[in-house]
Amino acid sequence: MTDKKVTAAIVTYNRLALLKESLAAVLAQTEYLSHVIVVNNMSDDGTKEYLATINDPRVVVYNSPENLGGAGGFNQAVRLFMEQLDDDYVWLMDDDTMVEPDALKYLVEFMAEHQHVGFVNSVVRWGARNGNPSWMNVPAPRVFTWQTPLNCDNPGIEVINSTFVSVMFSRAMVNNVGLPQKEYFIWGDDMEFTNRIADVDRGYTVMKSVAVHKSKENSMPGDIIREKDGSRLWRYRYEFRNRVLTARRISKREMRNVAWGALRYELPRVLLKRNIKFRWQKAGMIINGVFKGLAFNPEIEYVNGKPKEPIRSINALLRAYQLANPDERVTLDRELEIIDTYQLNDLRGKTAKADQFIADYNKNYQSK
Repeated sequence: MTDKKVTAAIVTYNRLALLKESLAAVLAQTEYLSHVIVVNNMSDDGTKEYLATINDPRVVVYNSPENLGGAGGFNQAVRLFMEQLDDDYVWLMDDDTMVEPDALKYLVEFMAEHQHVGFVNSVVRWGARNGNPSWMNVPAPRVFTWQTPLNCDNPGIEVINSTFVSVMFSRAMVNNVGLPQKEYFIWGDDMEFTNRIADVDRGYTVMKSVAVHKSKENSMPGDIIREKDGSRLWRYRYEFRNRVLTARRISKREMRNVAWGALRYELPRVLLKRNIKFRWQKAGMIINGVFKGLAFNPEIEYVNGKPKEPIRSINALLRAYQLANPDERVTLDRELEIIDTYQLNDLRGKTAKADQFIADYNKNYQSK
């Protein structure tokens, strides 16, 4: 048990029936829930009127005067959590997310029982508790490093990112990494944001925490090749643009790989594969999105001002260690030790290359 308090946050747009079910599931949590923020993205289906009838003091409603998109909605939700409430953690989800009654309990208790946890998320099933995995919500595991947290009563698998379908992180983490990127508008803001967190501390999927995603289809994320719904096509302009920025935030090399991969692999498949619906529209969206992404780089917002000193980056730390100890064979166990015990400045004075890397990293942080 812990005395931590949690604010849940739901972003909704014109899905009143799903919102009612999602909100009821959140309010039915067995432990730790203190508030629920609902960001209504200018719905015109009676959502505003329904929210006005809720008299539960835990529910905080924000009726946006414009449609902020999913990304803007989550940006606003986290901002409200930081500025108007004093809970320890914020727990994000879409309006088609139905959490199990003890989903929050297992997330909070995993955070309490383990060190160096930046975010936690739930196992997400599609359609029903016993349904298939929700493929768009399956995060990428951090290969080889996750087995130790499985040796406990409330096990978790280490992951490097998460969707905003039942993911939780702390107030302190938001102070460190800033707010979700509202400029994404839709798709990919969750990957970029949780990538930021996972570069500071580890992320975990908590195996006992379960949520059901009641999306229309159980599709792969950003799968433009198999997309058959014409009403969803406009989203792919954001998908490819945002994908490039997310990669840039990892490294320039990753950005080049992602941009080139879209043009080299997805674009030819759209143009040449048989039975592709909306072939030319899709091709245009890939090209347009990739090239817009190369110039797309909005600033990250901070509620309490950007930290004056660079926040420890796991990726930068391991790179600096490699440069500072070029003759050492770094095993996986050693990597874990480095992450647990070293700060970037501990590696100054070892080699000229390490010193230059650290100086460039700090200068780049300040310039942003």
